[in-house]
Amino acid sequence: MFKISVFLLLLSVQCIKAQDTNYLPIDPEALGQFIEGKSFELQGNYFAALENYKTALKRDKSRGIYFAISFVYYNLNKFNDALQNINSALILSPDNIDYLEFKGNIYYALGKPEKTAEIFESIIKLDSNYTEGLYSLARIYQDRNQPAKAIVIYEKITDKLGFDIEVLRRMYDIYFSYKDYVKCAQVMEYALKLDPYNFAYLEQLASLYSKLGKDAEALRIFEEIFSLNPDNKSVQSELAKLYFKGGDAGKGFNSFAKILKKDKLLYEEKIQVGELYLNMSKQDKTMSGIAKNIFEYLNKENPDKWEPYYFLGEFSLGNGNGVTAEKYFENAVEKADTAVSAYLQVGFSSYNGGRNDFANKVLKKGLTIAPDDYRMNYFYGLTLQRLGHEQEAVEYFEKALNIYPDDISVLATLALAYNTQKRYSESEEIYERALKIDPKNILILNNYAYNLSVRGVNLDRALEMSKITVEKEPNSASYLDTYGWIYYKMGNFELAKKYIEKSISISGSNAVVLEHLGDVFNAIRDF
Repeated sequence: MFKISVFLLLLSVQCIKAQDTNYLPIDPEALGQFIEGKSFELQGNYFAALENYKTALKRDKSRGIYFAISFVYYNLNKFNDALQNINSALILSPDNIDYLEFKGNIYYALGKPEKTAEIFESIIKLDSNYTEGLYSLARIYQDRNQPAKAIVIYEKITDKLGFDIEVLRRMYDIYFSYKDYVKCAQVMEYALKLDPYNFAYLEQLASLYSKLGKDAEALRIFEEIFSLNPDNKSVQSELAKLYFKGGDAGKGFNSFAKILKKDKLLYEEKIQVGELYLNMSKQDKTMSGIAKNIFEYLNKENPDKWEPYYFLGEFSLGNGNGVTAEKYFENAVEKADTAVSAYLQVGFSSYNGGRNDFANKVLKKGLTIAPDDYRMNYFYGLTLQRLGHEQEAVEYFEKALNIYPDDISVLATLALAYNTQKRYSESEEIYERALKIDPKNILILNNYAYNLSVRGVNLDRALEMSKITVEKEPNSASYLDTYGWIYYKMGNFELAKKYIEKSISISGSNAVVLEHLGDVFNAIRDF
């Protein structure tokens, strides 16, 4: 069993209330026994106290004696006996708040917080100003994961007693769990009335304003904090973000310079800041607009630099505006002149964005500048492959591999291309070469295993490789399908069914996988 932590204050008060002078025994001998019992109780001799109280109770069934006995049993951790005696006291005095309060404590000690809540609710009905009970009841609701009920009680407390930091903190936690940021901001505003110069409260309120789109209010508070504490890096970072978001990139870069302890940022560093927000936008979409503002500013300030054009093209491509993206990309490669990285980035981004003809054109021009760059050859080969020029693509993959023999991506692509062209021995040779470089590469293992299974050759080796992939990624629909298909080819139709069905449960209606499952069902039926 456990004693109450929520009601320590209430229990300390009980030591005094246990005197209960209004309900002392009337019988003189019972009174004497009661007083002697109280003396033992105050000395911590609970067993002697209990004997005296029980003797007194035989002469006088006083509610005060029942309460005293209950209190001693409580301190002896005999909570059921304590409950029995407090119930006897309540029969004689059913609306006694002290007794009800103590009964609630006993229920809590018995691990019955729902019963405790019922008791405190009944007390509040008797006395709406029972603030100790309000605190306790709110805590019980919170401990029982009933935040909606808890917040109602906390609001009653603030209505009756005004603001209290601990109550506000608990209200904030509940509102935040509901993502009710408006209420969170109100709570922080109240907290600041109690402690107006608390930097943590100010920063939290500013962050909430920012989350709620109240950028002007957020900026005002962050600037106030910064004026008082200019070395606060988190505030400097928030200021920079708000300046960029509001289109004042100059101030944003100045804030970043302060974070880095520099007088000003170089052009390359400003590009890195933009990339930082662009990367953050993958987790937080609000950062995308900030990054775009940065690159628009840099484009205006540096019209002869290729990088801002490239990133603005990326934004257009991401928003589905391919025509505008190509215009930005054309400007980027024009300004880049012979900068190889510009052709690589523009070409690969265009390829990823499905602008295949444009990507092919850019990378073809890039090859005139850097014919021996393996990435340029590889990316150009990818565009040729997507445009249906498989044989020509293979030539560029081979050239890329000759330049950089250990690139896994090139090896994987070339092995697959050889397999498509039915150049199986060459395909296997490339797969084996890749596995010597990276024996546990699951993409290589899966592709190699699947290609072997489709041809129905070296199935034991295929199964061994495929097993590694499903052990490393047990929820990959593709790897599960490969594993199941190898079992099908080996004649183990039940295991084939198991893994292919699992693949479908993850990926849904993939046509190839459904066809595989159909073949398995036909094989089981024929078998």
